Amino acid sequence: MYIAKCTEDGVSYAAVDFSRLPHDEIARKRRFLVCLGCGGPAYFMKASKSGRSACFGARPHAEGCDEAAPKYETDPDGRGEDQEQLNNPAERIVVDLRFGTGKKPEVKENDDLRPNHGRRGRFQPGGARPNAETHRRLSSLLRHLMEIEGFSQSKQILDIDEYGEFVAKDFFIPLLDASEEHSGLFRGYWGMLTDAQLDSDNTLWLNSRGRHNISFCIDSQSASELFNRYGIQDEEELSGAYILAMGKVRVSANGKIYCPLDEEQLYTLRLVR
Repeated sequence: MYIAKCTEDGVSYAAVDFSRLPHDEIARKRRFLVCLGCGGPAYFMKASKSGRSACFGARPHAEGCDEAAPKYETDPDGRGEDQEQLNNPAERIVVDLRFGTGKKPEVKENDDLRPNHGRRGRFQPGGARPNAETHRRLSSLLRHLMEIEGFSQSKQILDIDEYGEFVAKDFFIPLLDASEEHSGLFRGYWGMLTDAQLDSDNTLWLNSRGRHNISFCIDSQSASELFNRYGIQDEEELSGAYILAMGKVRVSANGKIYCPLDEEQLYTLRLVR
């Protein structure tokens, strides 16, 4: 998108003009951007070294929005997540937090049936056979959340290693819905990041909107691993990325909601390229 509106000051900016604002002003206002056409949450990306011009983006757009671009392409998980069919109904999802095992997700419907690799179907809440079970990595779950309407509100059971079992509709929390009420609860927080910033200690902060919305913090060593994992050159490439992060919300002394990401197996990203 060439133009986006900032709800903080009510001004509609061309991307090139927005890029010329003072650094601190960009850092603040980029968290209040919306699509001029439909009002959907927007993000700003600075000009890149590869030659990409400064631009805005927004997702999801409202249906029929004239500003909506063709479906974007995203990078797969840095560990080589396969591209299995998304719409695979099951009453129980075993969440695989082990990376690099080389095992394909498989579906088991009953103990006396052989595993069915690459099964295809359509997501229909409650439409799976009794005892249906499927294995998913975090990157696959994030794709479900982004692309399958109703998945986040389904009654499917999530079996997450040593963390326990959860009902999907109680577990998945949109970033902008995260609040102090979730403090101390292990949940899956997901949605679009507006921007990322490195502080003076080289801690990486992934922001979802304004100061009253959830942010994720990653220490300098883990941030370096994240950059390597996704082939990121700088934090600007995280603008507009989608995240699914499993963890516990904390609230700082000044009321900031945040979630530390200490273990890479507990979060996944889908970048905009």
